[in-house]
Amino acid sequence: MTKLKLIVGALILGSFLSQDVVAQKLAQENVVELTGKSKRKGYLGNVVVDDVKQQFDMVFVTKDAKKKVKYEVYQFDYDFKLINNFEDEQRKPKGKRSKNKTYKGDFWQITGVTASSNLTGKLVLKKTQYTHQWNWWNGRYETTKKLLSKEKPKEMASDGGDKKRKLYYTSHRDLSDKGELLVCALINTGIKTMYSAGTREYQIMHIGSDLNVIKKTKMMFDHPQALMYSAVLEDRDEWVMVFANYGGAGFKKIASPDRTQLTFVRIDGAGNVIERFNFNTKCNEWAIFDLAYVGEDVYIYGAGNINKPEKNYTKPPFCISADASPGVGTPEQRLAQLENMKYGYLQVAKLSGGKAEFVSATSIEDINAKGTKPASQKKLREFDGKKFILNGFNVSSTGDLFISGQDFKYDNMGDVKGRVYQDLMMFHFDNAGNFKKYYGVSNTAKKKGLLGGAGGAKSYPSEFAIFENPENPKEVFWNVFLVQDIDVDCETDVSNNYIAGTTTTTKTCVYMPLYQGKMGKIDAAAETVSDFSTFGGEDFYLYIDLEDDGKGKDLPYFSINGGKQIVYCARKRKGGLKGSERWGNEIWFGKFDPLNN
Repeated sequence: MTKLKLIVGALILGSFLSQDVVAQKLAQENVVELTGKSKRKGYLGNVVVDDVKQQFDMVFVTKDAKKKVKYEVYQFDYDFKLINNFEDEQRKPKGKRSKNKTYKGDFWQITGVTASSNLTGKLVLKKTQYTHQWNWWNGRYETTKKLLSKEKPKEMASDGGDKKRKLYYTSHRDLSDKGELLVCALINTGIKTMYSAGTREYQIMHIGSDLNVIKKTKMMFDHPQALMYSAVLEDRDEWVMVFANYGGAGFKKIASPDRTQLTFVRIDGAGNVIERFNFNTKCNEWAIFDLAYVGEDVYIYGAGNINKPEKNYTKPPFCISADASPGVGTPEQRLAQLENMKYGYLQVAKLSGGKAEFVSATSIEDINAKGTKPASQKKLREFDGKKFILNGFNVSSTGDLFISGQDFKYDNMGDVKGRVYQDLMMFHFDNAGNFKKYYGVSNTAKKKGLLGGAGGAKSYPSEFAIFENPENPKEVFWNVFLVQDIDVDCETDVSNNYIAGTTTTTKTCVYMPLYQGKMGKIDAAAETVSDFSTFGGEDFYLYIDLEDDGKGKDLPYFSINGGKQIVYCARKRKGGLKGSERWGNEIWFGKFDPLNN
């Protein structure tokens, strides 16, 4: 049996934020030394928690020459003492040994279909070859697409006749594992007809890999529409869209008089519309940044403007597509445009039981009027409503909302130009959507050469999490994970063309942001935020894919004892360029207890 050497002691802590006063501390910190194969190769594939046995398994994954999957499992108790260590092997990882999709070999392909619009907005189906390449560095498949052919589909008339009608692209969901597609398309009844008839007919189509339509679901509107938001919820196997009433030149007679009415549509994995209802927005120009499910409640949030809603409809880029008009670029281009705009309001909506429980729009002036900062910070980092992202959302047990984000600037110096993420923001709403407090925290991380600019660590935004004291929900802990470095893993492939007498060398690099953590405390009753304390050690970087937790993304921590305590894991990095030179053998464990802080 392979053994671990246990090291217990104090760690040297780095400094990311102002921390004249250490308000939070970890309940326990230990460092262990790996001595098995895991110290040389592989990755941490999963952490399996067992509250009954009061232990957790760290499952490291390596591969052998036969493309089997080999596990090295380390079992610890909740005090981070080693219980057991063993190796296991099977051809396809599944179940608790791996939280990722079933391993089907290092490389596999499937021919399927995806969708997009052409320059005039027409729906184009693309015969596509999906290549799934297993990445042993991060333990998941990386999927690339190769276009094989295009086809403009035509839709049979709903009355069963022979007349065919063209389709305008609206949105789609790729089912890449099966090579299939769900697509939403607007029926093109002709430009003259569409400018004179108010009704709009959409089709939700399930299309097979052979381009045949497996199923069609009709979706009718009484007036012209614009698509404002579309997202796939992988953890729920659902697809959601938000439509808005649309108007403007040429639409005055047929546009809905309700300029702020939106339609929420939820579609299951088979293409069935399982929920649809209307609600009204206060911001008629609303840039929806994201949507989150908490149980069966839906929260939609983003920035916007209230621009004469009595006369103005939504417009691009606030909407993705405007009736039969083409979209406004790729989703990435549109989001970049939205994140660079100037806004006057922050809006959040809670949808539940087929209606809006609240829609709250708070002005930038009111947000900063209720702003506060840590005691040791000299000046409040105000929210100016421009150049920022919103990338964290939490709901407390009392129903309070915490939306976190980060502003950025552009670095136009040097060879690499782009975003540099800066200060940290937290927006606090009560359970009725009323704005309570804005916490603006200065990011005082020091620049380290290029790591302070574009192309370095600050090109990656931070991650956020919120924990609350289970006996005092007004005591909230703000966990921030800042990128402090970048790990680069490169592979070189050499191929020879013996006929031509040539050699081709291809270098492929994977760039991984390396995170370190810090914690601040929010007193929701007093509406104050403490200084931040750091944890984890200067040369230790957190594992960021420890648990899915039903949130649809990986997390840099896992919970024990029914979620009452939080555990972090970080691996020591030597700083070398390859193999064992890059990573050390030590792993740091830290336990945080919100009840006793």
